[in-house]
Amino acid sequence: MPEALFQIRPARDEDRLPLAILFAAVAEERDGIATEPPVDVEARAASWTIDGTIVAVAGPELIGLLNVEPSRHGFGEIGMAVARKWRGRGVGSALLGAAIEWAHGHGLHKLSLGVFAHNTAAIELYRKLGFVEEGRRIKQYRRASGELWDAIEMGLML
Repeated sequence: MPEALFQIRPARDEDRLPLAILFAAVAEERDGIATEPPVDVEARAASWTIDGTIVAVAGPELIGLLNVEPSRHGFGEIGMAVARKWRGRGVGSALLGAAIEWAHGHGLHKLSLGVFAHNTAAIELYRKLGFVEEGRRIKQYRRASGELWDAIEMGLML
């Protein structure tokens, strides 16, 4: 995929609202992230942590986000979302590559994440970039529907 279709860069303060809008759109799908609708977009935008957030943009459109939340123990916890129409087009790989660089630059020794066990596309992407399964949390997430979903914990030593 030609790189010119999208760019990866650190988030800026003016990205807060687009970040929250993308987050809310992915939450509406009800199957990729733990948050379910409704999402208070204004509150989410105001509280977004810009430091450690990397975005993918196509022209003026914010199409992907990844946040690395560093811990005081030297690892970073990842959260990621990509707009539905941009999935499978290299955005997730590019965001993860930038996150790995960011983590190295911030002295982290490891990146960690949790992913729903049914999210095979995401699990495949993480494995492609070197993440390994470290455990499974059985029936960890209660969904609005009442279903209980497993989460797979994955990590990447840097």
